[in-house]
Amino acid sequence: MTVAVDWPQLALLTLRDPKSAAAQIMSWQIGRTELWMAAALVAIISTIMSSLSNYLIPVPDPLAGMVASPFTLFMIVAGGFVITVHAIYWTGRAIGGSGDMDDLLALLVWMQVLRAVAQVAVLLTVLLVPFLAGFLVLLIGIATLWVFLNFISAGLQLNSLARAVMVLLAAVLALSVGFSLLFSMIGVSALGVPANV
Repeated sequence: MTVAVDWPQLALLTLRDPKSAAAQIMSWQIGRTELWMAAALVAIISTIMSSLSNYLIPVPDPLAGMVASPFTLFMIVAGGFVITVHAIYWTGRAIGGSGDMDDLLALLVWMQVLRAVAQVAVLLTVLLVPFLAGFLVLLIGIATLWVFLNFISAGLQLNSLARAVMVLLAAVLALSVGFSLLFSMIGVSALGVPANV
């Protein structure tokens, strides 16, 4: 089934009323395979944008070594997304959430799409109006947290932003473990630490 979507309108709805946007996205019932393919595509786009941004505005050491390779950066972006999805899903289920993995995945893929658009906006702002870049990054950060919490609540059927905050905090702990494993797989030497430590 083909769904006609007004993407700019959906983006505005996501910021204005994340719960309604979530309901609309979940109603599409997109298959998991298609969702993971979309996630991989967005990760590639995000990696390209991040690489371009890092080229124009070099990051300080020791992060420079970690993001120098596009492949390593892609592994961080894509691996981080996979870990995030599972950490939030299983943490949410543990505290009584009853949502479906596909629904949560669809919502988080849409968030990644918006994140890629935000990267473009920040990059253009840095190049054209540098003094506004910090303010834009702050606004994007606040909006991202607001949408994220609402999407967690909707995707896991928690029906509570307070419970979504609990899930997010618990998932952060799980993510710290997941990312440490991810970094060990891609080689923590990229951070300036010998990989065999």
